[in-house]
Amino acid sequence: MKTHYVGKSVPRLDGREKVTGRAVYCVDVELPGMLYGAVLRSPYAHARILRIDTEEAKKAAGVKVVVTGKDVPYTFGEMLKDQPFLAMDRVRYVGEPVAAVAAESELEAQEALQKIRVEYEEMPAVFDPREALLEGAPILHPALAEYVRSRIYDVVPGTNVCMVRRYSLGNVEEGFREADEIFDDEFYIHAVAHTPMETHAAVAQHAPLENAFTVWSSTDGPHRRAKELAGSLGVSLNQVRFISTYSGGGFGGKGSMVAEVLAVALSKFSRGRPVKLVYSREEELTASQTRHAAFLRLKTGMKRDGTFTARQADIIWDKGAYASKGLDVAYRGMLTIVGPYRIPNIDLYSRMVYTNKQYGGAYRGFGTIQVTWACESQMDIIAHKLGIDPLEIRLKNAYVDGDRYINGQVLTTVGLKQTLLEAGREIGWGRPKPKPDGTKVRGKGIASVIKPTATPTDSYCFIKMSHDGSVILFSGTPEIGAGQKTVLAQIAADTISVPLSSIAVPNADTAVAPFDSGTSSSRATFHMGNAVRLAGEKVRSEILKIAAEILNTEPNRLSLSEGIISGSGAGEGKTLKALLAIKFPRGGTITGEGHYSPAGSPLLAATPGRESLSSIFWMFATHAIEVEVDTETGIVRVMKVAAAHDVGKAINPVLCEQQIEGSVIMGLSNALFEEFKMVKGRIMNATLADYKLATIMDLPEIIPLMIETHHAEGPFGAKGVGEPAAAPTAPAIANAIFDAIGVRIKDLPITPEKILAALKEKRG
Repeated sequence: MKTHYVGKSVPRLDGREKVTGRAVYCVDVELPGMLYGAVLRSPYAHARILRIDTEEAKKAAGVKVVVTGKDVPYTFGEMLKDQPFLAMDRVRYVGEPVAAVAAESELEAQEALQKIRVEYEEMPAVFDPREALLEGAPILHPALAEYVRSRIYDVVPGTNVCMVRRYSLGNVEEGFREADEIFDDEFYIHAVAHTPMETHAAVAQHAPLENAFTVWSSTDGPHRRAKELAGSLGVSLNQVRFISTYSGGGFGGKGSMVAEVLAVALSKFSRGRPVKLVYSREEELTASQTRHAAFLRLKTGMKRDGTFTARQADIIWDKGAYASKGLDVAYRGMLTIVGPYRIPNIDLYSRMVYTNKQYGGAYRGFGTIQVTWACESQMDIIAHKLGIDPLEIRLKNAYVDGDRYINGQVLTTVGLKQTLLEAGREIGWGRPKPKPDGTKVRGKGIASVIKPTATPTDSYCFIKMSHDGSVILFSGTPEIGAGQKTVLAQIAADTISVPLSSIAVPNADTAVAPFDSGTSSSRATFHMGNAVRLAGEKVRSEILKIAAEILNTEPNRLSLSEGIISGSGAGEGKTLKALLAIKFPRGGTITGEGHYSPAGSPLLAATPGRESLSSIFWMFATHAIEVEVDTETGIVRVMKVAAAHDVGKAINPVLCEQQIEGSVIMGLSNALFEEFKMVKGRIMNATLADYKLATIMDLPEIIPLMIETHHAEGPFGAKGVGEPAAAPTAPAIANAIFDAIGVRIKDLPITPEKILAALKEKRG
């Protein structure tokens, strides 16, 4: 099909709204009679709640609502319902919500919090997941076995293990016996904050007569949040409505309910008045959710020629106090710790462990960042010990079309080798290193990643064309900043064959738009793009049928391009608007519905019983990085990043480049700057003055490289690109540091202090 828009960097549909300040984010929502919420949080990491006295707070100026856990005895959690709206019998981390107030102003709400008196009995706490596994460790959730689980996950009742999974292939012990060299390494990756520009926020309004709730939120999955909230409250889905606002950043952190449940709790008692709750930056850093920290041990068997024989992995994830999406993070992360390589014998063991800390949740990459840190760091350790070039050993073992994933799925459209070669070429791999500039030494590193998408998931859409030829695309896919509206409009425009300017894409609203699993797992372009394509084909077919009736010809003798109908009987061409005016003299509508799910696709075929591990598409990427290390100060500067990604087909190349660049910056910031400073569960650096992020002054030259492999089932051949780019950056930096100064850092972040300590140890 000839395309006018797909493959072109058209301007974003939401661009003008955003640059002019007219875009409505959740913090911008204002409704008549609105109240403003504030939250009292626990000062203890682990304690029983003996008594809460709210009487004085209820009498405070402007206060309309005060709630505690006894008022809203509900729990939530998409995978494991273990988290209360407000703490009930105990608190499990510093910052957990204990009570909430809604008042006429935010200041009055904050002042009322000071009048609430809470009596606690402090309990022993545990902050290291390895210690939480020991006999005698404080148990955070004694009722773990009784919690409702939405999927089949193994928990260990009476312990802090809320998820345990094992996966094996072949005979790992036999693989180790066949190995010439065995590598056994331990790695650590730390928790980091999502740090969106827009903190968590929500507006909720309760309709008492219908017992219905409307929630305004920048969540990335409004339909799934509506289902989760309805299940928690015990109401039907038509009593819960989520309206998506624009998102000022989420990166996975807005894929779970955070501020939403607190706003809903307050609105339930506000007599119909809407309640708005906006997190402060301190709350965002200490009381939302983080990326999971993890301890990873990798034991890998290799032949001297650089061929894998076996891999054994043991991962202990730091869950924090509540499950959120961590169960799936631990499971999916485990399955990609083999990397994008052929390994015949594997034994993988993954445990998610509760601790008395702010809880972890979905973070860009969904477990891939953590395991890629270990996998790609050890890949370089192996290469250097065996005397094989790090790029060459990856090329030797890299997946190619026709290889089988660990569950037997045949891999297709595998652009991994192209990403390796392109990233290596761009960074100048193999060229001699420049001579040291005083104490400053250069080095190069490389790392790759494999990332699946959640499979199978569903996307539905509804396209409405009015009698003037204008189009509205109703989709449950929120615009979270990556250009989702624009990409879907491009697909719709080329499928229907109408001008892009004729298409409008409203924000997602669960009362209007049909179901979509959400803008997560890098799935939106592929899944909703296919749903849009299917709906668009129906609309186009109906247009040609109508045109054929009017022109007294057959639909197959007509064509439609950019809103102009040509062919038999159409003369030099008739506009769509003119023909529809004849068909609908008093007004009318053409509609098309689209539903896409990869369920049943032959591409998902795998070893019987292991089909659930298949992914409808696989994302591959390689980052090659050049660094400069100052051996006197330990400061690492990233000079250049070549980031090559297999995108299938770039629907909008500039948007793909922006996704890659943004992820690289996140990965760099995670690796070199970000770190929580914690004392007994309390985060001490709870401001952006103390929680360090990479700034514009720290950024290198970033070269996004897009490899197009054309996926057979993707819309116009597209795959996904949103998540993988954050994963290879940290290990590529660590590998470049080793290339520069010969020291290996195995625990993140990579700080000047660690560099200097490693150099001191190296020198003896």
